[in-house]
Amino acid sequence: MTGTDRELIDRTLRWNELFRHWPDEARVRLVREARLRAYDRRTQVLAHDRQAREMLAVASGCLEVGCVDAEGRRYLHGLLGAGHIAAVVRLLDDEPLPYHYHAHEDSVIVHLACSSVLSVLAEHPQLWREVARMGLQRHRYSLQTLHEKALNGIPQRLVVTLLRLADYYGVTDSEGLALGVRLSQHDLAAMLGVSRQTINRELGLLIEQGILDASYSRIVIKDLARLKALVQLP
Repeated sequence: MTGTDRELIDRTLRWNELFRHWPDEARVRLVREARLRAYDRRTQVLAHDRQAREMLAVASGCLEVGCVDAEGRRYLHGLLGAGHIAAVVRLLDDEPLPYHYHAHEDSVIVHLACSSVLSVLAEHPQLWREVARMGLQRHRYSLQTLHEKALNGIPQRLVVTLLRLADYYGVTDSEGLALGVRLSQHDLAAMLGVSRQTINRELGLLIEQGILDASYSRIVIKDLARLKALVQLP
């Protein structure tokens, strides 16, 4: 590993949602044992071993977390940009690993062996609080998603999804609030568990109302206030 790679790994962990609160000594140990890899868009991460006990910290780009059902239908559980970490569940060595990970865009990912992270946690058990906090936050997100799926129709679920993506990836420009991540109708359909035709229809209604614009995997929210008014967030 080159000095430049080591610097990038160190910077990635310092800004990471989980490791930024860890003491320098703990991060230094992880940096020494981590590895850095670049992935082209749509490339599967951990393709060599889908069961590998590794955590994935996003240095740049965007990582998608998903799965495929028995009939081959794709489900997209979430998109994680720079500063976020995936596969935290792999710290539990008795858990099945149903998820797969793909580079949603050209991405650089830091691979952290779970054994290395667990070794640091064993010496600094107070750091488990950060792991627990992240686990609770993601559990809350999962419960909100289940709540929306059970009680809301597709139009409301689409609006909530767009608003959450705007919170993470929104970039203000001359046209409005652009989602700074490539997002196709197929991606949105996989996130909501519906057909692309359904997403096309619902997006078309929002476009007709002048609330957003969508073309070539680019979505711009032109009237954020009106979009928020369409749904009551939990």
